[in-house]
Amino acid sequence: MKKMISAVVAVIMLCLCLCSCDVSDLLKGNLSIKYKIDGDNAIVTGVPDNSTLPEIVIPDEYEGKPVTEIADFAAVNLENVTKLTIGKNVSKIGLWAMENNKKVSFIDVDDENEYFCDVDGVLYSKDMKTLIFYPLARGIEEMTDKNGKTVKGISYAIPEGVETVRTKAFYKCSELRSITLPTTLKRIEEKAFFRCSIDEIILPEGLTFIGKDAFTYCEGLTSIVIPESVKEIGEYAFYNCTSLLDVNVNSKEEELTLGKNWYPTKNGIKDGNLSVSFAE
Repeated sequence: MKKMISAVVAVIMLCLCLCSCDVSDLLKGNLSIKYKIDGDNAIVTGVPDNSTLPEIVIPDEYEGKPVTEIADFAAVNLENVTKLTIGKNVSKIGLWAMENNKKVSFIDVDDENEYFCDVDGVLYSKDMKTLIFYPLARGIEEMTDKNGKTVKGISYAIPEGVETVRTKAFYKCSELRSITLPTTLKRIEEKAFFRCSIDEIILPEGLTFIGKDAFTYCEGLTSIVIPESVKEIGEYAFYNCTSLLDVNVNSKEEELTLGKNWYPTKNGIKDGNLSVSFAE
């Protein structure tokens, strides 16, 4: 019996070693996190998508080295996680680091972190100039849509002072129905509102850049005004915005840098009823 117990213990210890985890990870509930050591730093490289933990904590250190990065695809498709906590040493978060986590409703950042912060669970740069990531399950409530129907959705106002909505900030936030943009906004980056359910949006004067696929699959939009301040619209910016048939651009076409098929399409094909007008 003692030999059997010893063998089981040995197997468990071997598994822990192979998973690059230590006892402290187990005690903290972080057994599933995987790391890579890069010089004097540790990088989070993976959290298995079948994790049963309701909260994932990115610690300040791993094996005595500061955890400074959450790599691309490190924490995606998490089935049960509702909260992500980010330690004080994280200075870099990949553009694909935390996508498609349908139950996450809150991101908590250590107050001592010099690079990022959270505002009521939404992730921002420390200087509050960039909205990094909006948790997909945050703020879902019953609301009335433009047709007077009661639906579940999210309404959010980005605070004044924010200048950039970062790449994939609201990626696949399908419950987002109402968004208010600040007057300070300058850039909406690639796939920022990909597959959101917004049915109207006011782009502020001062906005200069709309990135590739910025509003792709926002099928509820019916009209939009592009302010004169916009200088560039990326390719496929309004791809498959199938209800968006009225686009009013307050600049001359020759003054703009326009990407391939930037205008609204249906599966890449321009709708015959689409009206795109430019300033004279």
